Amino acid sequence: MKSVFLILISMCLFFSLMNLVSALSVVVNVPEKYTEVVAGERVYFEIEVKFPENPSRIDLILEYDIFNEKGEVIAQSKVLKAIETQASFLDFIVIPENAYSGRYYIQVKVKDYEELSESVGASFQVKGENKDLPIIFFWIFIGLLIIYLGFRFRNVWKKILVRAKIKKIVRERTGKK
Repeated sequence: MKSVFLILISMCLFFSLMNLVSALSVVVNVPEKYTEVVAGERVYFEIEVKFPENPSRIDLILEYDIFNEKGEVIAQSKVLKAIETQASFLDFIVIPENAYSGRYYIQVKVKDYEELSESVGASFQVKGENKDLPIIFFWIFIGLLIIYLGFRFRNVWKKILVRAKIKKIVRERTGKK
């Protein structure tokens, strides 16, 4: 009797564990146009969710996390979507303006309010803004300022050059060095 009881309990446990396996399938893809974006702009991505075992409409929480090469989260977002058996979305997240150039990874987590959970990801390239641009503008400004001052005070420059030539001529004629 005990062995029959143990067999029944083990079969119940086995079948309950089989129910934990879900047929939820999630795919994320970054379209080719957005595989290279500039910091401060949006990166668009496609999400395809398939849940054929779902008998009715279900609300899913989609969490978007952007990771840099060091594994640090630089941006995140959370949305709520309702699906039945399948759905496709085109969504976006804004890359922070202070993001550096490099490879980034978007991770999409799909959850419900119970035990359902799936996580997928895709990578893309960020071209950071040219952070040397202010320095370049500074040197251009200094160069233009020098040219302006050169033209503004050209009479003074001419007088200085004439005095230097006169001193040189006087030295040559008097023999002093």
